[in-house]
Amino acid sequence: MSETQQAQLRCLECGRTAPRNGDWGEATHPTLGTMTQCPECGSTNVQSRQP
Repeated sequence: MSETQQAQLRCLECGRTAPRNGDWGEATHPTLGTMTQCPECGSTNVQSRQP
């Protein structure tokens, strides 16, 4: 898959959309494990979007 066809992540809180391999962070929850975290607002309410 090329860079332009790569899956995007979208923050459902602030609306930020960027490639999965971008600057997304990680947060660890005691029972849920590791989750993707938005670098803009800190939310873990993130969705994967296919091109």
